[in-house]
Amino acid sequence: MDKETTILKIDEIIKTLSESKKPLTILTPDEVKSIQDVDKEDHSKLADRLEDLVVLLRDDPDNKRKIRDTRQIAFDEFGHVGPVWDVLKSVEALF
Repeated sequence: MDKETTILKIDEIIKTLSESKKPLTILTPDEVKSIQDVDKEDHSKLADRLEDLVVLLRDDPDNKRKIRDTRQIAFDEFGHVGPVWDVLKSVEALF
């Protein structure tokens, strides 16, 4: 995935976690289901981790160390969730 697609997919994962009613364009129904299957009490934690990452990708893309560190924390905690694993691997490949 390229950088913009990766950011869009992270945004859609965050919207899914926050139960936004906005239509999704990238996530498949299976991906949405696996995101929704994350424990409810972990939804805000995962959304926060991904939000931190997307802010860095948009606003400070040259801060590769911080991006890698933030990606690794999210990966350690939520790398078992398929769509999250996909975007975090994409971030790893980009940086």
